[in-house]
Amino acid sequence: MRVLKVVGAVFALAVLLLAYNVLAHLVFWGSKEPVSISSAGVSVECTFAKPADEGVFPAVIVLLGSGPETRNGPAYRINASNMLRHGFAILICDKRGAGESGGDFDSATFHDFAADAKASVAYLAGREDVDAARIGLLANSESGWFSAQIAAETGQVAFIINRVGPPLSWVDTVLWEVRNELLDAGMDVADVDTLLAANERRWRFYIAAADDPSIANGPELDSINAELKHLRETIPNADENLPEQAQEDAEFFRSFAADAAYDPVEHLRRIDVPLLYVFGGRDVNIPTQRSVEFLEAFRSDYGGTIDVRVYPDLGHPMATWRGILHGGYPPDYLAFVGDWAQQQASY
Repeated sequence: MRVLKVVGAVFALAVLLLAYNVLAHLVFWGSKEPVSISSAGVSVECTFAKPADEGVFPAVIVLLGSGPETRNGPAYRINASNMLRHGFAILICDKRGAGESGGDFDSATFHDFAADAKASVAYLAGREDVDAARIGLLANSESGWFSAQIAAETGQVAFIINRVGPPLSWVDTVLWEVRNELLDAGMDVADVDTLLAANERRWRFYIAAADDPSIANGPELDSINAELKHLRETIPNADENLPEQAQEDAEFFRSFAADAAYDPVEHLRRIDVPLLYVFGGRDVNIPTQRSVEFLEAFRSDYGGTIDVRVYPDLGHPMATWRGILHGGYPPDYLAFVGDWAQQQASY
């Protein structure tokens, strides 16, 4: 009987904690409405919310991470709700080809997602209840790659928050991700480095061939295929991680390079808005240390605000048991990010 009481008490506490987090962090308290935004003929379906019925508010667009993500993802809603509580109107949308949005997700590129976000900026700037001079971006993971592009090409972004969003190129970031996957599978470190070098060589060839089709069937392709054959024959499990031969199709080169050639630095150099990067020190998807080193070096050339916060013990989701009352995030995270945004939006 005592055991049943203890189990019942634990269950009741768990229900209360869940209810608290839903009400405190997942519900959009305020005035909200569904919104459809046209982006190059594609209908992007969104939720707009603001703190009250009346007033003109600064605003934040919450951008989603990789995959066919929707506005109902808990991490996105928690971050959006936090901005709403800090006095911002918020806009959060299903990605192109996901949820209720139109378009084809499988063929969409970073440039397509950036175009949808630019249409979102224009939409907010045209609302009478939004201060067009105080529109910020809160990018999550993948969208941190192209948040600077959105700012550069609209000229209407007042600040950017990148939550575990990479400031490094696609190639450098994905090599880190693949390295961690191979090490986690138990592969020898020296073999991992060899396979990564082969992958990088192959990827850079695809990118170069997309830019210059004349090299597509040249000696580099033959050399890469010879290397792939050798590695698959000599390194254990290499056949599971390397193709038999490199691709030779021009359409594939163009499709691959659409995202793989992406490097946010060219856009970062074009903007002058406050930036906040938040990382987890144990992130296996984003190379945190290299990202911080890059940002520290870039800051002297940038000349503007680049703030960086690292949570050393957290991974890519930034989840921790210590966030049991804070949507799963570190106890100070939501307040820190919201306060930082308020500072940038103040006159």
